[in-house]
Amino acid sequence: MSTNEFDTPVQKFAAGLEEKTNAQVISELAELELEEKRLDLEIKREQVSKIRAQRAAKLEEARAKLIATKQFLAQREANQANCNHRKGGIGAEAVMRGQGTDAMYAVFKHKLPCNRYFVLCSRCGKEWHPAQPLFGIKATVGYDEAVRFPSDNTPSGSSTFMFERSDNLTAQE
Repeated sequence: MSTNEFDTPVQKFAAGLEEKTNAQVISELAELELEEKRLDLEIKREQVSKIRAQRAAKLEEARAKLIATKQFLAQREANQANCNHRKGGIGAEAVMRGQGTDAMYAVFKHKLPCNRYFVLCSRCGKEWHPAQPLFGIKATVGYDEAVRFPSDNTPSGSSTFMFERSDNLTAQE
């Protein structure tokens, strides 16, 4: 192959080194090493910049979701506080705003396996949960009153069951 025929720029560069002194080659090597470090640093800065931008976008999205969730919960709590949980009412405003006029309450009562009731308002979605002393959980505020709400709905039920402790080892163990 002649000196004018090179497959790549690197081969052309390498061929040109033969015409230089050791001092010139060492000087060029030092410049190339500096250039490599500068480019490597530039690439790392770009990567860090991209990562920071991605994290900033994720943080902004998380903050927006947090704000939306807090606003939703505040609106839900306001609707539940305004609801009288009664059936009936005249017009969409009464129905949508939970301002029933019937003597009966618009609640569902579901009997839990622990033989207590979970109560749910069908208008606003408010929930009342029984205490679970075994787990140190107190009843939802207003639970005792909600269980006594008169309703002509039929309570749903679940099977009551018990776990039996067995200290006997079976033959399979």
